[in-house]
Amino acid sequence: MSRRFSLAKTLSSAFISSSDEKKDEDDEPSFLSSGLGPKVAAILEKHADKIHDDSFLKIVRQLEFWHADQNLPEEELLALAERLANIASWREDLDDESIPEEKKFQIPKVRFGKTELQMPIITCGGMRIQETWIPDNVPLLASNKSKVVKSKSQANLKDVIRSCLKLGLIHFETARMYGSSEVQFVDALTSLMEEGTVRREDFVFQTKLMIGSGSRAQFEKEWEASWSNVGKLGYVDLFAFHLLSNESQIDNILDDADDGIFDFVLNLQKEGKIKHIGFSTHGPAENIMRLISSNKFSYVNLHHHFFGDYHAAGTPDTLGGQGNAACVKRALELDMGVFDISPFDKGGKLYRPSAAVAAAIGPGMSPIAFAALHAWKTEGMHTVSVGLARSSDLDEVIEAARIYSMDDDKAGALVKAAQDRLEDLARERLGKEWFEKGLLNVPSFYERPADGIAIGHMLWLHNCLKAYGMHEFAKDRYKNIESAKWNRSKSYEENVKNISPGNPGRYYDDSVDLAALTEALKNHYDPGLAKSKIIEVHNWLRKASTLSEEERAKLGWKQAYNLTTWEEFPGEVVTMSGVLLSRMGILSGGGKSEDAVEEAKVMRGMVRRSSRMRLVG
Repeated sequence: MSRRFSLAKTLSSAFISSSDEKKDEDDEPSFLSSGLGPKVAAILEKHADKIHDDSFLKIVRQLEFWHADQNLPEEELLALAERLANIASWREDLDDESIPEEKKFQIPKVRFGKTELQMPIITCGGMRIQETWIPDNVPLLASNKSKVVKSKSQANLKDVIRSCLKLGLIHFETARMYGSSEVQFVDALTSLMEEGTVRREDFVFQTKLMIGSGSRAQFEKEWEASWSNVGKLGYVDLFAFHLLSNESQIDNILDDADDGIFDFVLNLQKEGKIKHIGFSTHGPAENIMRLISSNKFSYVNLHHHFFGDYHAAGTPDTLGGQGNAACVKRALELDMGVFDISPFDKGGKLYRPSAAVAAAIGPGMSPIAFAALHAWKTEGMHTVSVGLARSSDLDEVIEAARIYSMDDDKAGALVKAAQDRLEDLARERLGKEWFEKGLLNVPSFYERPADGIAIGHMLWLHNCLKAYGMHEFAKDRYKNIESAKWNRSKSYEENVKNISPGNPGRYYDDSVDLAALTEALKNHYDPGLAKSKIIEVHNWLRKASTLSEEERAKLGWKQAYNLTTWEEFPGEVVTMSGVLLSRMGILSGGGKSEDAVEEAKVMRGMVRRSSRMRLVG
């Protein structure tokens, strides 16, 4: 056992007094108060020295769901407890000097297309770990860089990066628009380089930059601001044009003019400041296909998930289908690196999965592990991004990577079995015909007949609710398009130009011309049904709609468990007022709370008490 964890154990024991162990008995998890409790507790107690608090809480929450909600048989619950405890022990195993280095688990790496980079199949994403969302170029409000890199969030970031490096997770991805993320990642990495923890050639750094108005002069200015941060690393391995979604952006980037933005970036590549050029997108599938087919890029960051492809869901792919499956296939044919954006958040908020999703996947793997394995094994994507907020967020993706490392037939069979159960559930709840055709032949939000309405997006969210009970996820996603501005006094072209490339499309509202909506759906196999679902999902998810926990349960929209043990540093709900108050020091964006510490302390006490009962018995 490492000296560091021995100290942690001593401190933990000191904090948990006998009185702590007796309090909050009414809140004791049902699996501990059952006859099975001492057996489960003995498993957890056996591993307790190696499990950090955040991971311990996540294990308890998952076990409670499977025991209280799913009535998992004894043998399976004990096996689940053992599996979760083993997974959560990864940090101490990496530090255990008695384990030979060659036997310590490392994240597998694959060739990242024509870049020839050896890419870990998991990427450390940088938009849930920074101090603030305010970029460093906002007058008066911009954070002081020297203070940001001395903040608690920076200490947490360095801890996450150290954990990643020990695992061989060497790809770090951020963006100019992620507030202080770019500054903080560069500071942490340069600090670790200076300490001798890592060499520059041993990690892959990616940043992304929006093209803004499309002016080369403006883009150059934004690049210089970014380079003032990332230049300390010497070069950027992967540079991406960020959020290329609409046609005017694409026309601009595909323009080969000597005074164009792409030409400027090619010059940066010649100077050695960047190594490889790619793009990220939240656009409709047809626009993404156009960018990929240009063959001008070495890699792509896009959304392609089992539960649906975010803003590309329900948008035509140019080949008779919908979503990004065909785009991924085409990118792989062109030997591009393929990076799956946010499969665990925008792909279903799987760190707070619905009960229906968790139950269908089963206790053999977490929904997060399933989503990652689907991306790798079924779709052939090279890496999946994890928006790490804390080191314990690695638990479930390490589980996925371990399964990935198994024999191909065994891993593939596990994924296919879970996928079959999920698809059977969707067919049962949606009907076979809707399951197969419901998102086909609808116009994208950029096509005039849609009048800016994100038709495919709304039908996809209806599917997520009806088939899988993903209420919190669907509500979050709908809120984004609810915020889209659409001014009836302006022309269609003016409105489309103002749609955010990050959240393209608008929602349905009572001002929508129903006859025009019917016309927009004329190629759908059942326009009337599609229209009724659009109206229904709007009524379910609109801002004014609130459902109690009991009402959601009746509809089959229950949450299984919550793997968020404390709020990430920039704050989970991003609002302008919250950002401003945080900047002024009035509101804390997030970070490990006293409540989380206390919950872990109490829960460890309950487990210890239950384990002692078995010894006495």
